[in-house]
Amino acid sequence: MTPPVLAATAKLRVDVFRTLEEAEPFWRALEGTAVLTPYQRYDWMAGFAAAGGECGGRFAILALSDDGGPLALLPLVLEPPRFGVTRARLIGSCISNSDWPIIAAEATNLTRHDLLHALRHASRTTGFDLLSLHNQPRSWAGIPNPMLQFHHGMAASGLYCGKIERGDGPFREHGLSRKERKNVERGMRRLEEGHGAVALRRATDPDALRCVHAAFLDQRGRRLGEMGVENVFAEDWFVRFFQNLAAHGFEEAHPALAFHALYAGNEIVATCCGAYSGTHYSMYMNSTTTGPAARVSLISILMALLMDDLLETGVRSIDMGIGDFEYKRIWTDQEPVFDSVIPLTARGYLAAPGLAIGRRAKRAIKQSPRLWTAAQNVRQWRHQSRRFMRGDG
Repeated sequence: MTPPVLAATAKLRVDVFRTLEEAEPFWRALEGTAVLTPYQRYDWMAGFAAAGGECGGRFAILALSDDGGPLALLPLVLEPPRFGVTRARLIGSCISNSDWPIIAAEATNLTRHDLLHALRHASRTTGFDLLSLHNQPRSWAGIPNPMLQFHHGMAASGLYCGKIERGDGPFREHGLSRKERKNVERGMRRLEEGHGAVALRRATDPDALRCVHAAFLDQRGRRLGEMGVENVFAEDWFVRFFQNLAAHGFEEAHPALAFHALYAGNEIVATCCGAYSGTHYSMYMNSTTTGPAARVSLISILMALLMDDLLETGVRSIDMGIGDFEYKRIWTDQEPVFDSVIPLTARGYLAAPGLAIGRRAKRAIKQSPRLWTAAQNVRQWRHQSRRFMRGDG
């Protein structure tokens, strides 16, 4: 049951919903006009939870409204206590690219006092000690992030964002230099000459989805194995999440999740899966073959054709997710994102410095080539050790 409403101010009211179903009417009413990244869509978060992505957590979905209707939503999950401290975070933040409050465009005057009052109410009502937010953009769709009124620090990696603009040249220009356009054109010619007609297709039926998803799992699994990382995408719950959410959006122009595949002849040589919100597309993950077709820059060809496809469906901006990879700089610009730890109880104040230090350490490792190389070597050794223990090789 929803706890009693708290009047945070004379006009602001706060509700805390305990289930996604209970929050859905408020959520969808707000989502129609709100500013949010694709990872706060109801369908994305509900699909993630339904697949088993938040096992063991309790939901505390914080809803703010006034006499005019819904203003903002923070869909939180409360993790099981560790050392007596219960941490809240956004549902699905462990796999998403951006933490962000779902906020009405007219609610930009929410103050730190308003938000802290609401968070403390939710903390008392549901029993969490602190709120942890990761990879928060400074702004989204021109709206400043109200959660950055709290103390924050730079996240470990940047978020790569850009506009998709219509042009007259090959591949609609897409901000490419003349040299970069020539490289894409040359790569497409070589790919077509060696492997057959080149085309990008979105999976919009069950058979196509199965084929593209299988190619993605194989290609991504090989790449992650080289990096010494377990293939989380092959875990049962992640397979369910991707397949169910993508199938749910077959008929939508801007679904919560969609798979695209780059074909050369009959071969799938690259894939990507991405999430939509309004006129924005977020490339969640991509993969490329390790076969002969990999001699050309498949990711550049994929991006050029994908941006053409997105333009045709009304998409006007894109991000390529968190993570510093050089190929992203061709298509997008790096933007800083921020981490916050907001303590709400005495236990939370004691635990917050340790969490903040951990996030700063992660950034220090990722920003240092020497430390990052060492971390990758350790990760690869651990991966090989686990494979040996399982008898995989």
